[in-house]
Amino acid sequence: MQDSNMIGWARPLALIVEDDALLTLLADGLLAAEGFDTIFAAHETEAMVQAAVAGRIAVAVVDLSLDGDVAGQRVIRALRQHVPDLPVVVITGFDSDAPEANLRGLGWPTVRLHKPGGYDELIPAVLDVMEQARTGAWPKEWRRDTDYTY
Repeated sequence: MQDSNMIGWARPLALIVEDDALLTLLADGLLAAEGFDTIFAAHETEAMVQAAVAGRIAVAVVDLSLDGDVAGQRVIRALRQHVPDLPVVVITGFDSDAPEANLRGLGWPTVRLHKPGGYDELIPAVLDVMEQARTGAWPKEWRRDTDYTY
């Protein structure tokens, strides 16, 4: 069997931004099993360096709280300055109503999972945001009635 990199095919690259080492390993294992290469960052600055060095990232998995700071939003904004339609899966322990969990103004496509249990849904969420980016189609449940054309 030939290595896929030998014939010019690249595996999709996922950036995992998480300061909990065990959760990073969990996400890495799940993504690797689905054919992703992964790179990691535990801090905001490290995420920006990894993204710059890596080149084209297929998806980012970002924890909103990094080292006690709500830095995940800044990471997402910075990543999307370079790739506006970057698929992002946000993983957070914050309740969806908490101000710290506010995802408004961070762009699209974005899916939110609640940690730690949300890791069970990581792969479907990653595939969903990547498909949204590929097709440009927002999930139907996000659309208002006025968004539909009849």
